[in-house]
Amino acid sequence: MFLRYSFAVLPYLQAENTLEVELKSALLCGKQAQMKDECYRNIFHKMKMSYGVRDGPRVLSTGIWKPVQLEYYEVAIMRDIFVAIGQTDSLWLLDIRVPLETGIRQDFYGELLFLAAELLTEPVRIKPVLISHKEPQFKFQVNVTKDKVSLWWPNGFGEQKLYPLYIRVNCWLGKGQPQLRAKTLSQKMIKIGFRTIELIEDFDGYGKSFYFKVNKQTIFIKGANYVPAHILPEHAADVNKVKHILRSAKNSHFNMIRVWDGGLYESDYFYNLADTYGLLVWQDIPFLGANYSLTNNFKEKIRLEIRQNVMRFAHHPSLALLGIKNGMDNVQLILPNELTKDINRREINYRQAFGNITIFEFNALTVKDIKSSLLFTTSLFFELAREHVETSYIKLPNLNFSNAYFWEELWNSDIYPRPRFISRYGLQSLPILSSWKRSISKNDKILDLIIYRQRQFQGLEAILILIRYYFGLPISAFMNCAKSLIYFSQLSQAMNIKTATEMFRTQALRKKTMGTLYWHLNDVWVTLSSSSIDFYGNYKLLYYWSKQFLAPNYVIAVMDNNNNKINVTVTHEGSFVNQEIYNYKVIVNIYTWMNLYPRKTMKLFIGNMKNGLLTYHLSMSEVFTAPFNTTNSFLEFTLQNQNDSEISRNYLFPGNFQKTILPDPKLKIELSLVHCVEGKIPFISYSITTMVEKPALFVSLEIYHPDVERYTLSENGFVQVEPVKVIHVELTAKSSKCILLTSANVRIMTVNQFIANRTQANCPKEILL
Repeated sequence: MFLRYSFAVLPYLQAENTLEVELKSALLCGKQAQMKDECYRNIFHKMKMSYGVRDGPRVLSTGIWKPVQLEYYEVAIMRDIFVAIGQTDSLWLLDIRVPLETGIRQDFYGELLFLAAELLTEPVRIKPVLISHKEPQFKFQVNVTKDKVSLWWPNGFGEQKLYPLYIRVNCWLGKGQPQLRAKTLSQKMIKIGFRTIELIEDFDGYGKSFYFKVNKQTIFIKGANYVPAHILPEHAADVNKVKHILRSAKNSHFNMIRVWDGGLYESDYFYNLADTYGLLVWQDIPFLGANYSLTNNFKEKIRLEIRQNVMRFAHHPSLALLGIKNGMDNVQLILPNELTKDINRREINYRQAFGNITIFEFNALTVKDIKSSLLFTTSLFFELAREHVETSYIKLPNLNFSNAYFWEELWNSDIYPRPRFISRYGLQSLPILSSWKRSISKNDKILDLIIYRQRQFQGLEAILILIRYYFGLPISAFMNCAKSLIYFSQLSQAMNIKTATEMFRTQALRKKTMGTLYWHLNDVWVTLSSSSIDFYGNYKLLYYWSKQFLAPNYVIAVMDNNNNKINVTVTHEGSFVNQEIYNYKVIVNIYTWMNLYPRKTMKLFIGNMKNGLLTYHLSMSEVFTAPFNTTNSFLEFTLQNQNDSEISRNYLFPGNFQKTILPDPKLKIELSLVHCVEGKIPFISYSITTMVEKPALFVSLEIYHPDVERYTLSENGFVQVEPVKVIHVELTAKSSKCILLTSANVRIMTVNQFIANRTQANCPKEILL
């Protein structure tokens, strides 16, 4: 699926022509194969997500998923430009390779023109040279003085300066110049950025490290896994969807996206946007569950696939890491003629053979004289299940080594292990109600569709268990109430990922944990899934919360019950170009559930801070003095700069809510139109003013209107401890007209309305606006 195919058709062309392609069903052919796994995934190298995963449907598509072109050229054509960037003390070194594709079996002549207006005062010209048809390519090196270059930085650490490079090649047969009308010219323009990147895997006091350095600066990685933008691969490069998803990642303070190995090599547009937004790309080679029969023909296609795709996107400064997940879902098919009963030996041999194929191609793409600007890894990934079960095939390595991905479905930070890097962790939730309504027919019931579309009931069951454990609410109250189930599923997911991420960020003090990529950012259909953005582009509570808990300057409060302390950590991330020293202070307000205003205030002063983090230990006995205890009170932490301006705010709830009594906050809202400009893409904004008389816990707003495609709130799922709060709303319309919203188009929910009637078995009453 991931190969580019070229066929010589000149002998068959007539005055008028029809291109006819015969496609056979991968499903039917897979069933007929002898050595197949349970889903026939190992017979054909297709996008593995199309075979069905926990968060997506089984849609095994067949067809041509990229454009078909009729190309005409005399001798050779240029498709890609490979640029490896190295440096000396005073120079940047550009090692440039321009591979050519040709169908002829004789040597030919070629010349090249290279332009880099912002880097070089004069063009580089390669005069006519004889090119071998066995290895057709141009190779040359360009030196650029460092004073002409601005570095490319990941999002949040500096600018993303890009430099255009233009190359034109001319290829022909014979010693003379080609005729003027001959099809001998190829041209291409790319953009590059100057940056260095290192993956540090050294042994230290904890085990083996796993962290990134960009431009010689250590960076804590923040981001998520990316799945294809559509389950049908021909729609996965949709410009509007891809731009919305990646722009959302940038706005949520991501600095890395991991392209999951069950998906695709992404489009050129995807990598261009990643360059612009400062999103480092961890690109998995898409061999999820790679239990293929490694015949010589298939091994050669793997090599060609890696070569074609990596050459296409290797010049992008955003591309940080190419990875192979060398674990297998079900080790059945190993090497031809090796059907030994020793499963462990078969797996070892398979890993070695598969690894040799990929490493060979990775090494072929490096430049010996220049330290490569690309990183390759075949690190062992592993999953920690809730029960911590070890499979009979793969033993779980020590968490103090390398990279891990795991799932935990609790809000307690004490239960989380502290691995060196976390590339996958998450919890499922349901999309907003309006997204479900766009997906059902008139006779469908939303709850029926929710249960039907989840791959297994355990996902909903885990959410319901969390609701009962943390809030003391009966499960029966949710089985007939879709709105309540959606709200609490998103709340559980957001709190789970927030708790885990905050814990991981606090472990960066001595480089123990240096990266966190949650599972996953986007979705391929409307279902119970681990995404933070649903299929239609609407944000779940997790996304809104992530804009806060991934913020560069943030305050984290974690209960340390073993030592009777509250650990307060302040993180500071910013530009490495002009580092400043900051003086922060943390205001600790203690509230009771019956009062809007704090009943007790404490101040923590944190000074002389550059990029990094500092931790302050607050004694619980100092905080929870009478009349305050872990049931009737909660804490607010506000980070302020030296000018007393608020930078971030966080809340700590010392216990679960089983015994907590929450009053009715008497919540009301006012809706007002702020701005509307009609046009092809109308700009529509509203403000929602929320008013309360008592603290309101996790206030969630949902906009539903038939003309709204999606919407963005300035905050959602928030704790309101002030009498009046203003939330800004931006709407994306389905048409070019303005949209008139009323309070009837706003659905609002809080935990208070459930706790007040904890024993009821029916849906809670709607909050009347």
